[in-house]
Amino acid sequence: MRTPLPIKTRLLFFMIVAILTSLIVGCSVGTTENEENTLEGIVALINDDQILLVEGLTSEEVKGLTEVEVLHESDGAAAYLVLAEGVENLTIGDKVKVWIEVLDESAPAYGNASKVEILEKVH
Repeated sequence: MRTPLPIKTRLLFFMIVAILTSLIVGCSVGTTENEENTLEGIVALINDDQILLVEGLTSEEVKGLTEVEVLHESDGAAAYLVLAEGVENLTIGDKVKVWIEVLDESAPAYGNASKVEILEKVH
């Protein structure tokens, strides 16, 4: 005949199961299809299929600045993004929204964008 486990052993087992369950649930929370990773900003540089997107500067302010000056003057985020759609319709100074696929956390950031929407086109 089996003897019941001591209460301390049962309590320890229950605590381990509870901790593992909360870790699994907590770590599995990710982005859903409705959540989108996007950035909005001004196109400050276009190079092949890559743009430099900055916050904190206006369309007029980015024109005429060098790449180094843009990075120094922008008080917000800056990211170099490779665009899956290409850059054919973009102009320096356009305000855009980009959907981010991958983005590192360097300063400035580097990443890939799957989609671009032009919010305000410069003329």
